[in-house]
Amino acid sequence: MEAYRRIKQFMAPEEIRHFNDLIQQKAILFTETAGRGTLGPLYRVIDGDQIRSQMSEIEACGDQRVRPAAEQFAGEPLRPMVFSKRSMGVLLYEKKHHGFRWHFDGHSYAALLCLKNTNRGQTHVISPRLSQFLRFLFYPLYAVPKVFSIMPYKEITMEQGDLLIIRGGRALHRGVTLDEKGERLLIVYAFDELDKKPNPLRELRDKIARALNY
Repeated sequence: MEAYRRIKQFMAPEEIRHFNDLIQQKAILFTETAGRGTLGPLYRVIDGDQIRSQMSEIEACGDQRVRPAAEQFAGEPLRPMVFSKRSMGVLLYEKKHHGFRWHFDGHSYAALLCLKNTNRGQTHVISPRLSQFLRFLFYPLYAVPKVFSIMPYKEITMEQGDLLIIRGGRALHRGVTLDEKGERLLIVYAFDELDKKPNPLRELRDKIARALNY
């Protein structure tokens, strides 16, 4: 099972420029995540509800272009994550300490569209097979996520216009920033299977994620 798929130059340069300009015009919407005592992620974000109300082109891109690519990777139809605030987002990593600790997503698939990456931002992904074993250790070791960094993982440095699709619910992954200067700007879309059923453990995991994220 593939943990991820990277589609290079998914979006053309002129489209990237348009989205960058659109986001710059709405920069006042960015909120800094709190990190929750190093347990949560650190970045600036425009959430899904804000995107729907003020940047409909980004929502349309997810529906019309990104979701079909994610469905091809998944091998089945998908729908946006039910929790609208987290179903998509614009994420900005602009400081060296900005990043996203090792985690499983509450949704099944994440699609990351790279609009800019001038600070050598990376996404690290552990294979679904190894992640399945590590899941039993994940919550007992939740306060010390660095322990998972000793495991083998793939380092992915996206370039402008690339799309990265991850089995976020099955593969442990994180985001890191390597350089002091520059920034990484992503649009992230969250998808689930059409027939995904409620699961008490998954719902608890979602509540923890919402409490620690934003």
